[in-house]
Amino acid sequence: MIYMILIIIPFLSWGQTLHLLEKKLEGIKTLKVSFIQKVSYSWYPKPDVSKGFFYAQRGGKFRIEYEQPERMTIVSDGNDILVYYPKEKSAIMDRVENNRSAVVEALFLLSKPLSDVFDQVGEIKKEANTTLVLKPKIRDDNFYRIYVELDDELNIRSVKVEDKDGTTTTVEFLSINKNFSPSEDLFRIKLPTGVKVNRL
Repeated sequence: MIYMILIIIPFLSWGQTLHLLEKKLEGIKTLKVSFIQKVSYSWYPKPDVSKGFFYAQRGGKFRIEYEQPERMTIVSDGNDILVYYPKEKSAIMDRVENNRSAVVEALFLLSKPLSDVFDQVGEIKKEANTTLVLKPKIRDDNFYRIYVELDDELNIRSVKVEDKDGTTTTVEFLSINKNFSPSEDLFRIKLPTGVKVNRL
């Protein structure tokens, strides 16, 4: 009997941490994050590093402003997605329905409960931080395994994603602003005149 208890307790702990994080995310309506993104490839020793800001509003609206190494804006009003390259004065536009990802919607867009999308397969504790090891319930070649690092108040500090080929993308959250009041234009799709738009 004691062996059965020892086996069950870790799984109860895992489920509790995921449940508490899920409940915390339910209280967030809007989110602003300053981030550093690192993409590491199995075939190349140096990661690609970029910096910027991420905004999200419950319901699927979001905006990503990359500032380094070059400027790029990705914005969605919940129906369309626009990728804008200021330097080239060009943009790509597509429908949200053609680009849906349950993983992204659950982790970044506040649109899906974590437990609906992921199975927790591990939990790593290091000092005051806890890292949840998650696996998507539905097979997705872009998201093989996800590591969500939390501080002692269950704030997300970083998200690391592994794909099936060994490429990892790590997004480190430098600062987080929750439930701010967005401007009317933040999630609006509009471009300066003279920008060439490729509609997919």
